Amino acid sequence: MEDVWIMDSGCSRHMTGHRKWFFSLNPVSTKEYIAFGDNGQGKVLGVGSVSLSAKLSLREVAFVRNLGFNLVSVSQLLDEGFEVRFKKGACCVLDAEEILVCSLLPFWSGPARVASVSGKWYVLVVVDDFSRFSWVFFMESKDEAFGFVRDMVLRLGNESHKAMRAIRSDNGGEFRNSRFENFCSDLGLEHRFSSPNTPPQNGVVERKNRTLVEMARTMLDEHRTPRRFWAEAVNMACYIANRTFLRAFLGKTSYELRFGRQPSIKHLRAFGCRCFVLKKARHLDKFESHCLDGIFLGYASSSRAFRVWILEAKQVVETCEVMMKKALPSLRMRKVQLMMVMQEPMHRLQLLPPLLRAQMMKEDPCPRLPPHSLDSKLMQRLDPLRTQGR
Repeated sequence: MEDVWIMDSGCSRHMTGHRKWFFSLNPVSTKEYIAFGDNGQGKVLGVGSVSLSAKLSLREVAFVRNLGFNLVSVSQLLDEGFEVRFKKGACCVLDAEEILVCSLLPFWSGPARVASVSGKWYVLVVVDDFSRFSWVFFMESKDEAFGFVRDMVLRLGNESHKAMRAIRSDNGGEFRNSRFENFCSDLGLEHRFSSPNTPPQNGVVERKNRTLVEMARTMLDEHRTPRRFWAEAVNMACYIANRTFLRAFLGKTSYELRFGRQPSIKHLRAFGCRCFVLKKARHLDKFESHCLDGIFLGYASSSRAFRVWILEAKQVVETCEVMMKKALPSLRMRKVQLMMVMQEPMHRLQLLPPLLRAQMMKEDPCPRLPPHSLDSKLMQRLDPLRTQGR
């Protein structure tokens, strides 16, 4: 396998274990390891460039110790602006000037181990091949795919003046059936299929699916959001990716390529942060709370509103009247800070000699907090009260 390079859609970067392929190689200054699927690791000895043909040179290729294969990362090629196409066992890598086809690439992710708050198990990722603009749809079962794809194709046909030419999907039964065949025939669409059990032939959505899952996992971990909100996190990740990721060879975001204007990101907030929602009941007591405590879950798809999980009602609402707790730390961090404040005076007493510590505890069983933790004016007001209580 020394002379064979394998196209790998699940590989995060180009890598090889054979020194002879490099025409330039630089040693790495820090220790870096590559994780393999069998839980093993390989040490990165250097990073360099490899020439596969007269027109294609791979950059940032990792030289990994004891790696028996030469792997080309499909995701890294896509990030560098190349197009990867698979046809009947052959693979073609095209540069930016040769991209001609605009198609939709549906791809499954799921089933999830935990159902979403709305009872969904699957997510269907749809990607525009040119702009890389993405949509996500959540379903209880795969047979719902036709309805979502049909509505998407019809809506895009009304929004754009350009006719859609093709739809690309895998060979699953939810796509290869009479309903899809009749629908594509009526609209004059070409329905292209990847080979059975060949995910690399859908490299664009493979990469997009991985990106969305990694973003969603990070957002869930940031504020310890329960895993049942995974669908909301994936939807939020798709929303952010469309507005922030640049199409490498065009220098524009997917949003700008699709709508012709730059997106605004001033309204973005941290997923999973705590927030307050204005309560709009007709008959509220004067001293009753006028807000509801909730968790921010993203943005509404059909209106300019926030999606919030109301803790008391245990349901998702869409509203504009939301106030975010911007600087509120997570629950675990607040608990650690509280323990530090409460225990700090006792720790300071433990550093004193035993006799002096016993005398201070006898004179003042409630040692005062360190000066930096209370305002000086407040300390002056508390001193008379402390003296009277002795």
